[in-house]
Amino acid sequence: MTAFDPTPYLTQDEGQHYERKPLFEGRPGAKKARDRREVRDQVAEYVAAFANAEGGILLLGVEDDCVVTGHDYSERPLEHVLNVPQARLEPPQAPGFVVEHDGHEVIVFDVQASDVPVQVTGDGFPLRMGDRTVQASESQIRSLKFHGMAESWESRPSPLTLDDLDGELLARAKAGSGLQSASDVDYLLRRKLADRRGAGIQLRRAAELVFAQYGPDHPNAGVRLFRVIGTERRLGPEHNVEERPRIEGNLPAVLDEAMTLINGLLRRPSRLVGSKFKAMPEYPDFAWKEALLNAVAHRDYAAQGRCTEVWLYDDRMEVRNPGALMETVSLEGLRRQERFHASRNPRLVRVLVDLGYMRDHGEGIPRMFYEMEGSFLPEPELDETTHSFAVTLRNTPELSEADRRFIARVDSDELSKEEFRALLEAHRHGRVDNARMRRLVGLDTLKASQLLRRLRDQGLLELHAAGSASYYTLGESLSVERETSEAEQKTSEVERETSEVERETSEAEQKTSEAEQKTSEAEQKTSEAEQKTLLREQLLRMLPEELRVQVESVRSRAPVEQMQSLVRDLCELRALRPLELAALLDRGTSRVTSAYLRPLVDAGKLERTHPETPHHPDQAYVAVNENSGG
Repeated sequence: MTAFDPTPYLTQDEGQHYERKPLFEGRPGAKKARDRREVRDQVAEYVAAFANAEGGILLLGVEDDCVVTGHDYSERPLEHVLNVPQARLEPPQAPGFVVEHDGHEVIVFDVQASDVPVQVTGDGFPLRMGDRTVQASESQIRSLKFHGMAESWESRPSPLTLDDLDGELLARAKAGSGLQSASDVDYLLRRKLADRRGAGIQLRRAAELVFAQYGPDHPNAGVRLFRVIGTERRLGPEHNVEERPRIEGNLPAVLDEAMTLINGLLRRPSRLVGSKFKAMPEYPDFAWKEALLNAVAHRDYAAQGRCTEVWLYDDRMEVRNPGALMETVSLEGLRRQERFHASRNPRLVRVLVDLGYMRDHGEGIPRMFYEMEGSFLPEPELDETTHSFAVTLRNTPELSEADRRFIARVDSDELSKEEFRALLEAHRHGRVDNARMRRLVGLDTLKASQLLRRLRDQGLLELHAAGSASYYTLGESLSVERETSEAEQKTSEVERETSEVERETSEAEQKTSEAEQKTSEAEQKTSEAEQKTLLREQLLRMLPEELRVQVESVRSRAPVEQMQSLVRDLCELRALRPLELAALLDRGTSRVTSAYLRPLVDAGKLERTHPETPHHPDQAYVAVNENSGG
């Protein structure tokens, strides 16, 4: 077996340079081997896609939850799978190999970036983009290869030798790539950081940028950091710019020092975290670090007259790097949060992933937008000149009145930051899905699904099932809570359902509203009755047909036992509050609580959502599963 350790990949999300696939399918306890032809087709597609991009690792025998289950192939079928890259690809690529992990054999394809387009015989040219594989044309891939490898400064020969490189950094990169058993030379060759020259090797500039012990032979490969006192730069007597010492060295050292210095300069105002306000850095960590990483990783190192620059103003942070966008990347596409994966420095990027600085998702700029939005900050500003690219992050919050009401409505210590973000997304955009959550908070597919299902089970989200296009909207319970809360604040139903513009009523409308609030006790009772009727209609719409018929046909003097049975059936759907049940059953709230809810709780047929606080203002009741427990 080949010396390759899959361990680093088992805790890593799938991305630009990594994919895992199980070799069994079916329910737990009843799994069977996948169709072998399907597996071979998949191997051909993924190996070609990695070869047409920047290389990558394909592991077979690993489940979606990262559990290693291996394979059950005999010798000949295993040989057919391992040889797919040679039998099905043009030009042929290196075959796979087998490694052992936790008593199982894992099939590994360690794919090197190809210098020419790789075709799946009779099935086109796949290309890896982030965590997806797409079809491309031969000319597109040839263009990517030319711009990313032939033209970039990183691909040029370096005057340094192996002795000039940092051995500890190399060991760290090998460990992160699963190649810790490989020699330094083998790792450098695999990552196209060096070429064989007779009995030795010729390093490329990318190896020098990352691993040079005393920094690369480049006058401006580092970072310059400036602090501006105010919102504009001034000259002369009003000069207000403080320049920190230039940050130099190999790129890992530059990134470490730059992040430490910037983090120390960022202020910590009160920011919304989950549903609570806490002291936080003025920009989301992911957003500003991604801006810095992108600048260092994707800058044009052939432009040796300027450094990457970071400018910290009172109201914004600007990160500028030499080099305009590549021809295959558009500024408008980035602003639309389209996912591009075209790198001026593909070798450099791959090694920064191995070292743990960059994530293997191809998600950077889109997620930067999500992080800023999730912190109620303006979206990043992206700008390009002929010779540079810049990202601007602004720190002035944009928290609308609708956002403030929503935050107050779902305020709960029981919600995690990720759960709150899912609800906020559904509130702001009308829906949320698995893909959005993966990009928004960096979860993998499985964890995003678990989070959304958990919120659905709590009645906070409602599933709209449509296979892979399934999505969630805010649940009826949250909508009802909103209406009830606003009713208790004496806001009329019409006002609650108006648009944001209509809510910003004129002074005359406000006076009318004040007059309406001063109505007689009889009018108030009429309004309450109307609200109760509206609430009942909304709740009835969410009920299954059979249960809705039962509710609508219930008699005013129905037996207590019948009513208790109906209440339990209703609470099986989701947690319901006494006010909601009273509206549905056309009973008084106190009657519902004393005659139906309390006896059902005492009998163990219902349970409170806030058991330690019986009179909690948000108390609701949910049916106990009679088939669970001892």
